[in-house]
Amino acid sequence: MTSYARQDAESPPRDAGRMPRGTTVLDREAILEELRSAFGELLGAERRLRGRDQHRKGRSGVELSHHQIRALFHLAKEPEVTAGCLARNAELSPASMTAMLDQLEEWGFVSRRRSAEDRRQVLVSLTDQGREKMEAKRAKWNETFLAALGEHSDEDLDTAVHVMRTMGGFLDSLGRD
Repeated sequence: MTSYARQDAESPPRDAGRMPRGTTVLDREAILEELRSAFGELLGAERRLRGRDQHRKGRSGVELSHHQIRALFHLAKEPEVTAGCLARNAELSPASMTAMLDQLEEWGFVSRRRSAEDRRQVLVSLTDQGREKMEAKRAKWNETFLAALGEHSDEDLDTAVHVMRTMGGFLDSLGRD
């Protein structure tokens, strides 16, 4: 059986395809159908969230889009990354990323410079103001996530992480045959 799970360094290996004792094939098929349906609902909700990005404005006139937040979160992990790397991570074209970085730089959240080793590359880093904005956004998201997921045990959430990574690996594998 092919395992699509993306293992990270902190996740213990899991038994792929293991059915709990007493589960029949029909039960398993019903559960998988429910999972497919829920996953479709999740993708639809995420698509609607991205659509609402274009119509949001914060009180200060600066409300970050889903893609902008993703870029800031990525920048928080590394001191400098290329604009191309950010574009791939945010699933944007290089031209769209350039426009987004123009806006983020204008707001004072990022700075850009040409690479000394390869002048074709633009290196992007988070400014102190950008780090503050990202940390405030992360704190708000953590609060929202805790409120939304508080009824679930740590074990449930760990299982959800594993299932989502498996689904991501599965989707990444489609069409590569």
